[in-house]
Parts: sequence; C-alpha cells; structure tokens
Amino acid sequence: MKVAVIGAGAGGLAAVKTCLEGSLSPECFEQKDGPGGVWNYLPTPVEGQPSVIWSTVANISKEAYCFSDFPVPDNFPNFLHHTKVIEYMKLYAEKFDLERYIRYRSEVTEISQTEDFKTTGQWTVKVKDIVTGVETQKVFDAVLVCNGNHSKPLVPQVERSSEFEGRQMHCHAYRSTKGFEGQRVVVVGFSNTAAEIAVELSHVCSQVYVSTRDGNWSVTRTIDGGLPFNYVLVRRCYDALPRFIKNRMMAYKINSIFDHSLYGVKPRHPPDRQQGFVCDGLHQLIASDRIIVKPGVSHLTKTGVTFVDGTVEENIDVIIYATGYCMDRSFVKHPSYEVRDGNESNLYKFVFAPDVKPQTMAIIGNVKPVYTVIPVIELQGRWAVEIFKRNKSLPSEDQMMKAIRKRRQDIRTRYFNSPRNTTFVEYIDYMDEIAEEIGCKPNWMGLLLSDPRLAISVFFGECIPSHYRLRGPGAWPKARETILTNKSRIVKAFQIHQKQPPDHDRSPLSWFLIAGLALLTAYLVYCKF
Repeated sequence: MKVAVIGAGAGGLAAVKTCLEGSLSPECFEQKDGPGGVWNYLPTPVEGQPSVIWSTVANISKEAYCFSDFPVPDNFPNFLHHTKVIEYMKLYAEKFDLERYIRYRSEVTEISQTEDFKTTGQWTVKVKDIVTGVETQKVFDAVLVCNGNHSKPLVPQVERSSEFEGRQMHCHAYRSTKGFEGQRVVVVGFSNTAAEIAVELSHVCSQVYVSTRDGNWSVTRTIDGGLPFNYVLVRRCYDALPRFIKNRMMAYKINSIFDHSLYGVKPRHPPDRQQGFVCDGLHQLIASDRIIVKPGVSHLTKTGVTFVDGTVEENIDVIIYATGYCMDRSFVKHPSYEVRDGNESNLYKFVFAPDVKPQTMAIIGNVKPVYTVIPVIELQGRWAVEIFKRNKSLPSEDQMMKAIRKRRQDIRTRYFNSPRNTTFVEYIDYMDEIAEEIGCKPNWMGLLLSDPRLAISVFFGECIPSHYRLRGPGAWPKARETILTNKSRIVKAFQIHQKQPPDHDRSPLSWFLIAGLALLTAYLVYCKF
C-alpha cells in the first residue's frame, strides 16, 4: 500500500516511521528544506510556511515532548531551544532511516479522489516542486495529512484599523526584537506566543502593552523547587480526581507562582475551561511596568489604541496580533474535510471523516491538547495505520456522527467559548481514548499484581509517551525502563554542567502531601470502579 504523508514535522516523521513498521510504502512531501515543521526556523516569513521565532524554547520538558519510543538524549537540557528540537528530530529521522522517504521543497497543491475511489479508495495527489515550479501528480492508496495548524494566520477585524498610521502585523511575521528598539508596542492576545513576544520585546522597547479580553492562566516552566511543571502536574492520579478538586489544585499551584487577581490577569473561567499558557518572567515584567496589561481593543486611531474600558494609549508604533491561526486543508478537495468557521470540522475523534468510504485518509494533528502534542499526533498516526491495514475498524457512519455531535456539545458546555477551543482535548483522556482504539492503553490496575512498581509509576508518576508502548501493537521493550527512570533523567539533565550532584531530596512535608494525595486518589478510583 502506497501512502502519501503531507508534512515532515513531528507528525509526519512519526507517520512515515509507523507506515514502515506496518510494511506500507510512504512518500512524504515537505515544503521546507528539512524536517521539523514549525520548529524548522525560517529567518524570513513565508506565506503558508509556519516557523517559530528565534528565541523559542519548548514549553514542555523533554521527557513529555518526545516520541514514545525515542527519548530525548540525556545530554540535552530539560527544555529545548528550537535548535535542539530540530537536532532531536534529525536524530529520530536518522535512527529510523526516514529521510530517504521525504521529498523536500515539495508543495502539495491538491488531493482528490480518483474516479474509481469507491472501489479502490485511492487519491490523486498533485505536487509542485518549489524550486523548479514543475507540477506532477501521483496516485496513492492512502493519505496521512500532517500539515499542522500554524500556516494560516487568524487576523481579527478591529474597528477603524485602516486609520492607524503605524505598523500592524500578525505574530506569524515576527522573528526577533530587531527593528523594535525604542518603540511602543501593543501585543493583542494573551497566550503562549503573545506572552513570549511581549517578554522578549520588553527588553528593547520603550513600552510594551498586552491586550487581553478575558485574561488567562499562566504557569512557568518550572515549579515546586524547579521541577518541570508537567512532571509535577500531568499524572493519572490527578486526572482521576473530580473536576472541582482538580481546578482548585491547579488554581492553587498557578497562583502560588503569582496571584492572577493581584496582577489583573485572572480569567472568569477555571483553569480547565481554556488552554492556559507557559511563560517565564511575565509577572516580574508586569510588576515593573515593563509590560502593562490592558483590556480588549475597542478601536484604533491614527496614532493610538482605544481599549474597551475607555483608556487610550497614544504614540503606538506597532500592533502585533498574536491571535492564533485557522486550520487550513483547502488543498484537500472533498467537503467532508473542510474547516468551517470556528475551526470546526466533522471528524471522528478529530481524525476520520465518517461519510468517506473506504477510510483511506486521516487528518493528523487536528487537535489542541493540553500540555504536549508530539505523543498525541504520533498516536493518531499509529491508529490511522491500523485502520488502513484493516487491523482495526471504525463504527458505522451514524455512530461516528453521533459521537462527533456529542463531543462538540461537550466542548461547548465545558470550555470557554472561543474558536481556539473547538479542538481542545484533555491530554490523558484523549491519549487513552485513541490508545483504546489501537489496543495500547496502559492498564495500571492490571499491572498491580504482575508489576506493582511499574503500576505505581504509571498511575502516580508523570504520564509520559512511553506509557503507550507497554502493550499492544507497537510495544517497545524499553518502555518499562524509560518509565521507571523518568525522574533520574530529569535530574541528570539539570546536572549536565555540575561537577557534584546537589541534594534534591524532597522535604518531609512534601512526602506527606504526596502520600495523602495518593490515598485520596486510590479511594476515589476504588469508588469509581
């Protein structure tokens, strides 16, 4: 079976590898000149090609921001600069000999069903060589669309924006502080990219303002004595708790870094109703007025910005819209895969279109998970290959549509109303959901008798990607060792440049709190089952 893979970012690389493991024949098409997708830095913005900014560092520590059977090397830091992320992805591609299947500088311009699709399930893929401009087409038995979600900027309609005489730009075009020295800048938005840009610009601009309609929850990369926040918070024992308890715990942890009410950024909704963001140093810069938080934008004037509370900031040089992206699959010429207003689409578990038969196309990465994305898109690819090979099957079209409507309603009920949240998923819940389809969901309760040490680590320890390599298709022999040594690798990464390892033992109070939480969680899980 010949499979077209669109994009050579993390999802595309994992898809190529999974195809090879399933004895399929992948051919991957990538617009850039190397792997990595959005992490492959472009010094000059290119329309349709996403890129990080130069200073970007991964928000999630390396033990969670990795492929499930290829941990990040021990000599890499816990939080990776984009150059290190690219280095890691190249090591992954080299380890599994993936690049021979990738055609770089190749843009997929159209994907359509062949005339005999109903019997063959085949797709015609048109590809343009970006260097020569020559367009060719090939027929494939299946397609994995892994083009990501950061290629089409979402620019808000701001009243009287045409009157503004300064510069307006989307964060898609931002690369560094060069050219912003001494300027007065308004950053519209309050998420990862907005905060990252505002913090960076505050060191060179005369003044930076951040405009947020609703506020947001913000956490630093490290908490609890310097441990990665995802190591502390992303655990099954927390996930098993009732929502109101989780929200209180999360709010307490977040506010222990800085009081969101005191700093004027507390949202109306609890932490689990919108994706928060990760940023270091933001609250210190707010405290020193290097960054001033403003409410939503009302309208623009020739030289300034008027906000919804009636305040005005004059002599503004630049407005940067860090307002997200629209998902773009316009090259797929089939209505079942189109993206509607609000980033919504009719995809079963965000992957398969229910009315397309046979099921030979999967959309990878059409989700915004809390915490980390690489394990999610890798698992989606594993599921898609199982479907392509007919090792697994999908429910009926009616059942899938019913599930889509239910999920959509659940999202509207649970999460803050925003286009950014229409594909929002809880990390562990969604991973388990897809893993159950594959047959690789970790069974920590079953492990209690056969391997209690591992069971305790899976349930009470950080939920890392290798949990989904313990069993089922694609099981990895080193998964157990990787899980049990998770903490030691985190500590080792902090000590790379130290001659003598420091004492990092927890205080007795910390152990007491962990033990109490463990007992409470065990009781709640017992009651649930």
